[in-house]
Amino acid sequence: MHIFLIKSLLALVLLLLSLVSVYSMFEMFGRKERTFDPGTLRKVHRMSGLAFFVLSLGIAFVCLGFLAKTKAEPSPRAAFHAVFSVAVLFLLCLKVLFNRVYRQFYGHLQTMGLILTFTSFAMIGSSGGYFLVVTKFGREVPAPRTEGQKKDTVQEKFKSLAKTDPQSIAKGKELYESKCSFCHDPFSNTTRIGPGHKGILKNSLLPVSKKTANPENVAGQLKTPYKDMPSFSYLADEEIQNIIAYLNTL
Repeated sequence: MHIFLIKSLLALVLLLLSLVSVYSMFEMFGRKERTFDPGTLRKVHRMSGLAFFVLSLGIAFVCLGFLAKTKAEPSPRAAFHAVFSVAVLFLLCLKVLFNRVYRQFYGHLQTMGLILTFTSFAMIGSSGGYFLVVTKFGREVPAPRTEGQKKDTVQEKFKSLAKTDPQSIAKGKELYESKCSFCHDPFSNTTRIGPGHKGILKNSLLPVSKKTANPENVAGQLKTPYKDMPSFSYLADEEIQNIIAYLNTL
């Protein structure tokens, strides 16, 4: 199972924990006549909040590890998700302080709980929700195929400039596995986060941008990406050429 699918499914668990927390809060503070035991509600609220906090930290650790390994510049959507994530953790810590230490603010906990819930929905929707929607809940979706389209002479011109020596291909494979394999499958045309790369330089067009499939446009996609892909502009030209050399073998 792909790591992003696991992360997205865990995000659904976070969503469920958020709903449990807000429901128990409503039952504790929103009813004149309570239908559940207050002590039980407090325990449920506390346990769901603790589980939410621990799971959020775990997912954040995975995300930070991904960013540290790939050194990718986050897309605008990923940046919004990061802001929401930091806000959620900050609000959780503040809520605990108001409940345990700064008791003069205890009366604001219900309002803070509602803000925390909406912020959590935004955090989950901008990452796990987005992934599950675009991948149809983790099912592999065929990437657009362009084999039948006519070859472009410019494509052939730039293809001839791709490196073909074993050393460049080996270095490119290593770079691809560390920077690209999180989102792309090199051995098929199915979609993970981005489209599969099998035969990417043997087609007429790149699968998403629909630009001519040649080394120049692949290099441009890495440096100034089209749509949601993060930028890899920090890569040296030689590293990009090595990645292209590997892609040319797929």
